[in-house]
Amino acid sequence: MNIAYFKETDSLYFELSPEDAAHAWEAQEGVIINLSADGRVIGIQIEHASQKADLSLLRVGNFPGEVHAVAGSAH
Repeated sequence: MNIAYFKETDSLYFELSPEDAAHAWEAQEGVIINLSADGRVIGIQIEHASQKADLSLLRVGNFPGEVHAVAGSAH
């Protein structure tokens, strides 16, 4: 699983499986679910992420295990 923030497009992407999406579904405005050919969720994209979440601190880790924090401004 990978999590990436793309500053230039202000989008946050959660990659659940490293494969190309066969289908995409906009679950709500600015939230796109990417699906494999057999219907599995393989990614979630959040557009205008800084308007929908506080990105000033992004924590990535194996909860409740070790957590890696990346501090900084989302803009």
